[in-house]
Amino acid sequence: MKVQAVQKSIYTYTGINNEKQTPANSNSKSCSLAPKGLRAVHFGCNIKPANIEGLLKDYRWFIQHDKLPAINSLLKLETGKEAFDTLVRTILKNDDLSYELIDSIIKQPRNMKYFLKGFEEKLPYGSDIFLSFIPNNIYKQAYTKYIDKRFENTKSISELLEIRPDWKEEVLLAKHREIYHNNDFELGHVPEEINHGKFEGIVKYLHNFMDINLNKKDKYIPPLTLDGKTFNFKYFTDGKTDKNVFGISGENGERFIIKIAPTERTSLDDACALGTLCKIDTYLTRNYCRNSAPLKYYNHNLNASIYDFIEHQKVDKKITLDEIRGNIPDFIDLNMKYNDTTGHNNFFILDDTQHRIKGMNDYHYGVNKSEWITVDNDHVVFESRFQPIIDKYHHILPNTMDVFCKFL
Repeated sequence: MKVQAVQKSIYTYTGINNEKQTPANSNSKSCSLAPKGLRAVHFGCNIKPANIEGLLKDYRWFIQHDKLPAINSLLKLETGKEAFDTLVRTILKNDDLSYELIDSIIKQPRNMKYFLKGFEEKLPYGSDIFLSFIPNNIYKQAYTKYIDKRFENTKSISELLEIRPDWKEEVLLAKHREIYHNNDFELGHVPEEINHGKFEGIVKYLHNFMDINLNKKDKYIPPLTLDGKTFNFKYFTDGKTDKNVFGISGENGERFIIKIAPTERTSLDDACALGTLCKIDTYLTRNYCRNSAPLKYYNHNLNASIYDFIEHQKVDKKITLDEIRGNIPDFIDLNMKYNDTTGHNNFFILDDTQHRIKGMNDYHYGVNKSEWITVDNDHVVFESRFQPIIDKYHHILPNTMDVFCKFL
């Protein structure tokens, strides 16, 4: 698995004055060989602040001068474990400072495991800062305020799902009504090749060819012409749920996948529901996951979705859960754990013909390692120490293999 370095993203800190300052109490004598204008810490010299105020000044100096994200700046500090514990608590108790720190963590989901390791090394043994199951846990309180603010200020549902995939249906639907003043919940955008008017007509047409049972049979689907444009279809029989999967191609060669489920089973929460799947895939797509097929659009009322068509070579063999997880490292890096071995035909080999996902994170690295792409993420776990469940907003994704889908 590729080890990804902690990136030096540019963040702007606005909560303090912008005067440049050097770290407090730097050991200038032991670092006298350092070139003028560079801090001692670049040369391995420990900063020994006299108190928390000094540590805060150093922390702010890294944010302003180095343009490091807050979390990277915090973990850069050198001090004793007890002092570091006190500093973190001081930051988490301040609404502005805690928001900035948590936001810098959320914006780097692939680095969370490195951040956690950094905290484990710097905090004293037994520190309860990240034990979110403890009543009145200081980090969970700060994270709750962060989520409250993000939820209040969000401009779209996809923006919320970029943070995490396990939002409750009632929360998302209510927020959609607040933002758009209608009940037409949707995610993403219909591709130009299948505009809104055509898509609804296509979905209605394909309803005539759906199988609402586990024994799906291949069938011929005649072409459909709408507004002078002809679409051709292919029916895919894999899958053990009520989701029906169709390939669609237009006159110019553009190809997509359309997934449709019965409208009476529309849900953003239920196991095996198309809407639940699209919540998960929005999170993965918005975070540029190279190990998952990109979601283009989901329409809640139609209970239908559009995905990019992935040129593919199937991993056409019986595979173990460990094999799956070992071949989708970017999926794992995004704090997702695959938990489904029943659909072994749902994995394709990542190769350089899949031009639709070349913009995804470290795509060429994944190609060189012959990683896999998943095309059905029904059963997954989302877990991160930095993203505890907030009961009023989130719930555990329906992931266990002993959960029977609602329609069975």
